[in-house]
Amino acid sequence: MQEKQKQPSKFMRVYKEFEPEEVKRHLLLIDDLYGTCANCGQLGLNFTKDKVCPGCKTTFSFLMTKLKNPGDVIKILNRIKTDSLPFTMIEKDDYDRASARDALGDLFSKKT
Repeated sequence: MQEKQKQPSKFMRVYKEFEPEEVKRHLLLIDDLYGTCANCGQLGLNFTKDKVCPGCKTTFSFLMTKLKNPGDVIKILNRIKTDSLPFTMIEKDDYDRASARDALGDLFSKKT
């Protein structure tokens, strides 16, 4: 009897509830290799090396990219997996919608 070959794993979007402001405090925005701290705006960060922002000392837990090409995103995800990096990739559109919803809620909840 032949053993069944294990299928390679695939990346899938998973939904989990997060507070957008909490994500922002620990978010590294990346374009290809270099990025920016979403918390303080520190530039030139490398997601493969910088686990903590040198500017505000926040520990990065989340990555987000503006890259639209799925192949580019897969390269980043593979790098996270290969290097056992402690990051969760956040979908930019989901984050933007959640942040906008919070901003609108704040706008209408202000008392004058």
